[in-house]
Amino acid sequence: MTAKEKNQGEQTIANAIALDILNSKVQIPPMPANGPKLMSLIRKSINDIKVDDFVKIIDSDPGLLSMILQLANSAYFKGIDEVYSLRSAIARIGLQETIDSANLYFFRRMLPKLPEIEGFQTQEYWAFSWACANAARRLGHPNIGMNVNPGELYIAGLLHGIGKLILAIQYPFEFTKCIQTAAKLNEPVHMAELNEFGTTDTNIASKLLGIWHIPSRVCTGIEFYQNPALAPEKDRKIAALLEFAYAVASMSGIGKNGDGCVTSLESTWIAGQSGLPLSKKEIQEAVVNEIHASLEEKSESVIGIVPQKQEPVSAPENSVFQHSDITNGKNSMSSKLNPTQGNSSKTGFFSWIRSLFH
Repeated sequence: MTAKEKNQGEQTIANAIALDILNSKVQIPPMPANGPKLMSLIRKSINDIKVDDFVKIIDSDPGLLSMILQLANSAYFKGIDEVYSLRSAIARIGLQETIDSANLYFFRRMLPKLPEIEGFQTQEYWAFSWACANAARRLGHPNIGMNVNPGELYIAGLLHGIGKLILAIQYPFEFTKCIQTAAKLNEPVHMAELNEFGTTDTNIASKLLGIWHIPSRVCTGIEFYQNPALAPEKDRKIAALLEFAYAVASMSGIGKNGDGCVTSLESTWIAGQSGLPLSKKEIQEAVVNEIHASLEEKSESVIGIVPQKQEPVSAPENSVFQHSDITNGKNSMSSKLNPTQGNSSKTGFFSWIRSLFH
């Protein structure tokens, strides 16, 4: 089976799973009215944003206002006096940081709480997403020379793992097995997802993010960040930068993403290119050190997590760039699930979908 055929098979399975999710009792929450407004601001250059426009959005949302005031008075941002007004908080935190943090809080509040899964818990999940989002925004800076909108990169970093979250909520038994397998085999969790579901969380996310009218470039970046080489050429840079940001976040020790290993920079698509500034070791090192220093300074105040330093390890050969063969019956769901432990209807559903590609 060719790589193209494998990808088509994964997409078909992802479509079926997305439809199953949409028809289930677990509802994907609709985007609240202030969501598109927040995302439109985050995609703009900071020089083009009017403080009054942001203030109008926050004034209508007491939860966001409370979060911003709490952040302004946290250990990292706190001044001599406590602040009580939104404008004072923005002045202390900075407009860009305030808008980014509002988006983080917005999506974290909107989405359901994760079930109890060892190695993949709510606070750890969002902490890693925050680290990935901040790393991605920095990689969109003009001095990196990749010509990708930093705000769109931030959104992509924040929502890159939304497929994992949905799988954890909708299929906790099967997804828990993926987390356990990834830890046991010291591999990225999306490799375990391929064997368990026949597709990956990014494929599923790309089918569901359209419900929220997330920008198409962001959706494509999320869909292909695990394998940027397969992305359409016009969107390959956002996918590649998101993959690189994911590796930087993985090395930071902030939060947990479900992987059984730390992603190495050497395994990324960008590291394998020539002619890109970020492909150069000295530039990589400087940028990564800068990002890690910034994350370490702010993480406890912003997301309540103290970094646990990680040592990057080289991924197994081809594990990042090539998906496992979905026709591999050895690790198929039907051979691993115990009907007395899992949901038998879901077992039958996945077995039927996977049988189409045997």
